[in-house]
Amino acid sequence: MDIHPLAPGTALRVRFAPSPTGYLHTGGARTALFNWLWARGQGGTFILRIEDTDEERSTEDSTRAILDSLVWLGMDWDEGPDPCPGHFGESVGGYGPYFQSQREKLHLAAAERLISEGKAFYCPATEEEMTLPDGKRRLFSPYRDLTPDEQRAAFEQAKREGRGLPLRFKCPRGREVAWPDIIRGPVSFLSDEIGDFIFYKSSGHPLYNFAVVCDDHEMAVTHVLRGEDHISNTPKQILLYHALGWEPPAFGHVPLILGMDRARLSKRHGATRVEAYREMGVLPEALANFLVLIGWAPGGESGALNQEIFTREEMIRHFHPEEIGKSAGAFNIEKLLHFNGLYLRALSPAEFFARLKPYLPAGWLEYRGEDYAKRACVLYQDKLTLLGEIEGNAWYFFREPDEADYNADAVGKFITGNADATRVLRGLYERLAALPSELWTVEGLEPLVEALCAELGLGKSKLMQPWRVALTGDKISPGFYDLLAVLGRDAVLRRAAPWLEQLAGSTQ
Repeated sequence: MDIHPLAPGTALRVRFAPSPTGYLHTGGARTALFNWLWARGQGGTFILRIEDTDEERSTEDSTRAILDSLVWLGMDWDEGPDPCPGHFGESVGGYGPYFQSQREKLHLAAAERLISEGKAFYCPATEEEMTLPDGKRRLFSPYRDLTPDEQRAAFEQAKREGRGLPLRFKCPRGREVAWPDIIRGPVSFLSDEIGDFIFYKSSGHPLYNFAVVCDDHEMAVTHVLRGEDHISNTPKQILLYHALGWEPPAFGHVPLILGMDRARLSKRHGATRVEAYREMGVLPEALANFLVLIGWAPGGESGALNQEIFTREEMIRHFHPEEIGKSAGAFNIEKLLHFNGLYLRALSPAEFFARLKPYLPAGWLEYRGEDYAKRACVLYQDKLTLLGEIEGNAWYFFREPDEADYNADAVGKFITGNADATRVLRGLYERLAALPSELWTVEGLEPLVEALCAELGLGKSKLMQPWRVALTGDKISPGFYDLLAVLGRDAVLRRAAPWLEQLAGSTQ
């Protein structure tokens, strides 16, 4: 049951508000996913707002990358920037604009109201004035109680000196700032531990805590579900809400994602960008399934819903934010690869190949045609954990192995150092050369191999391994009959012939 019920007639409105100063990280993607699932499950609204007020670091490329990553993950938004290429900067929805930099008139109007009501002040305090004799930071400004006339005089003086003054919020003293956190339960801070914080820079741009309050209020956001690194921001935002006479949304703070060593997730743990997993060949549905389970316990603490693999519809139906744990979850790359392998194997061969095509090296589709490429590649559907692994596995279907491709140990063990190599290579070569074309199939090749094994008195592996090495350069490949059937007669005989010549020369 939702511990923050909505007022009758009020629809759930949640948002994801990334800063376009880089790519979409896995932690942000999980936060977005939690909000998206909640909105979809409750028939609510999922809002995407781009918080691009950091002029030096925000870029259009980063914004585009974030939009593309969310679309790839299957998280469509009801309101926000138009996701279609060529429509950058345009918005869809009735509460726009959805780029924070375009909302500064709203921010300024709210700031001016705080000033006029004596709840904020231009602060001329220097760094030295905000530092106590013992070196600690002063929480309350010595200028917080200036009269309006003194405020104007300080502002004009700064203007004459060619500098601006930051705006500080006049923090009430002796007040408890508390909220019932959706995930963590009751949380409280003392206002005396917060102090007079700056909410508008001297350059004339709002800081995060103020802009986000104005935007969440103006966009009628009902619940804010975000990372626990924002907990220290929440009391400041609640104070601003109250000062402006606005009702705060309900807050929930999601534990961070850690590495397997329990340290904060970083590049040393591997890729942290969603785009990197896409480039590797992780399926979006596998990544979403993996991310949702970092911290979310389906069925609550009892884990009553004993399930790990969820369709998108099942995630929407079962997700409840109160079931998110309070402890940080670990990003286990091995589990992600396991999930991805399961999802790959669940695809139909046609869908598998369609997903795989963007990862095929240049020239593969043209080598012997798309049908041949599909027949070769689907042999690896139950072997790959990443789509990007296809080149390292299936390369020998698309070019002849050269000397450097051959595994010397495998060649020594199964061909040049194998007493049976000549007769198994020669015996099967002759039978393959004589096999009618209509029998060059898995079903037609199998009895031919079995008959030769019986004639030579050898087990199948004794015959197959020398041939496998001759054809692929190594001792591991898809099923032997599939290998022969897909490569085709010409390629099989052409690759085996040099080894027969070499073995014949070594016996003379």
